[in-house]
Amino acid sequence: MLGKFWESIGAKLGEKWLAAALPALLFWTLGAAAYSHGHGTGWIGHRTKCLQGQPVVLQVATLAGGLLVVGVSGQLVERVSHPALRGLQGYWWPWLDPLRRRLTDRQTRKLASSQARFEELAPLIDNGTADAGQEAEYRRLDAELRHNPPRAALHMPTRLGMYLRAAESEAKDKYGLDVVKCWPHLWVVLPEQARGDLTAAYTALLRTVQWLVWAMLALIWACWIPWLPLATLPLTWIIHRFWANPNAATYGDLLRASVDLNRRAMYNALSWPLPATPAAERPSGEALTEYLWRGSDRDDVQFTS
Repeated sequence: MLGKFWESIGAKLGEKWLAAALPALLFWTLGAAAYSHGHGTGWIGHRTKCLQGQPVVLQVATLAGGLLVVGVSGQLVERVSHPALRGLQGYWWPWLDPLRRRLTDRQTRKLASSQARFEELAPLIDNGTADAGQEAEYRRLDAELRHNPPRAALHMPTRLGMYLRAAESEAKDKYGLDVVKCWPHLWVVLPEQARGDLTAAYTALLRTVQWLVWAMLALIWACWIPWLPLATLPLTWIIHRFWANPNAATYGDLLRASVDLNRRAMYNALSWPLPATPAAERPSGEALTEYLWRGSDRDDVQFTS
């Protein structure tokens, strides 16, 4: 849900061309290898001889054209990485709603099972009678529950979507702040180090998504290598499971920490009165969110100097 904000930030990052060109270069190299597999390698020598017989200007133009194809294709995939990330989260077209509901219900049932087991282990941990295996399971379940939204209404159909939705919704549960609505204001008051860490984490997540897109595009070359899907699909699953999901969890943790540590700076920057107690923070955060999102004509809130 913060994709639009990060899209504008990501456009300013340096070294984008190299990061986008590397997977593009591998993609086109794989395409050349696939073509050679289907038609033999004789075409390479033939094309090389033809190119060597051309003027230097034409040779340079051919090389530049190849680099342009690599660069443009890399930029195109980079452009679709934001909608691809939303797709991986579970924001799908309406006609896929039946599938979305089915997968979301599956996530809900799985989380309910984990919650029940966590509550079963909690007394053993509290009274010190848990064995090593139970303590390890308890810690694993504790981390899993933290990275998933507690309410079924917020659940998503994919694990990656659950991780990011949990990070986005936690501030509302704890502080009454809707992080999606307040995020541009919070971003302005973040220290430079926090901004850099968040940007790096989100960029790493987007790079993972781009590799997933390239892996799926590589299926195009299956017309010359019929067995290619047998290698590409498992690779796609591995990237998603062991790279994209951990990156999403890391970004979510940094997003939580940014809100936890800097929300009071946002209050001060807006001259909004700070809540005096944790119990007062949620209604105060809800009022501040409403003020930022729609304005307010309340006369029971006094701006601080």
